[in-house]
Amino acid sequence: MKKNKEQHTTSLARILPLVESLPQADKFQLMQSLLTQLAWEQGLSLQRRNKVKSSQGKRMAAVLQRMADRHALSHIDDPAAWQREIRKDRPLPGRE
Repeated sequence: MKKNKEQHTTSLARILPLVESLPQADKFQLMQSLLTQLAWEQGLSLQRRNKVKSSQGKRMAAVLQRMADRHALSHIDDPAAWQREIRKDRPLPGRE
């Protein structure tokens, strides 16, 4: 059994430098493939969230477009000052 673990470590030692040299997109694709394979081996299924994210993005774009069409934030003269004011800590009730 120990020999098996050593072989596994050796193959990882060979693979990791190759993985490190991959472009980011390829690393991500490799990770997805490995997770899918592991899930399949364990009898699990991975849910695909791409469709959900895509529809959320489209809805967000539609909301932002409607806001732009209505000039919803046109009252903000200085966006940086507005952001500082919005992020300012407010006193909480019962916490002096």
